[in-house]
Amino acid sequence: MMKQKTFSVYTLAINSDERIIRLVKTLKTRLKTHLGRSYGSVNSLAHITLIVFVASEDDYQMILAEFKRVLAGLAPLEIELSGFGDFSDRPECTFYIKPGDESVQQIARYCKSMGANFNKLLRQRCTDRWDTIGRKKPHMTIARELTLGEIKASYEFFSGTFTEQFTCNSFVMRKYNEEKRQYEIVDTIPLLGHEYMVGQQMRLF
Repeated sequence: MMKQKTFSVYTLAINSDERIIRLVKTLKTRLKTHLGRSYGSVNSLAHITLIVFVASEDDYQMILAEFKRVLAGLAPLEIELSGFGDFSDRPECTFYIKPGDESVQQIARYCKSMGANFNKLLRQRCTDRWDTIGRKKPHMTIARELTLGEIKASYEFFSGTFTEQFTCNSFVMRKYNEEKRQYEIVDTIPLLGHEYMVGQQMRLF
């Protein structure tokens, strides 16, 4: 009898430094008190999701090894955070922190590079529902599952200017825990900035 594979949802994400994690945690706690209720992502550590995919636990180590190979060619990057934004074109709205314009462009370039260099056959065979969120509208979520009224209240509550920045030296792999109903970091992948990526054809000119 063949062993049935167990599938999980994984995300590759930019993990912020400890100072930003503490700051965003404080913002979430303050908003929870202000709104008078809990909400989606209130316990999630500050991050910017880049890629979401589904894969079996049996195939995960191969996928992780490929991400390590691809990310070895990317250098650490500076992430600027500038102001707030929202997704309010859906029944359950999201309130988030916006990366600055230059950071958005840099994140999009990194996502494009990962898409171009990740082994296509491995992706086709071992992953499902691959979605490169970082190329569309990268964001750092504060609160999900809000009403339009709560989105308005969030803007009013955080009415001051918000500007921060941090250095990203690595990406993290997060796995969805069905029991806890939240993502957990399972691996950290360093950005090494190597000029030559293993398995990549060398440029002669």
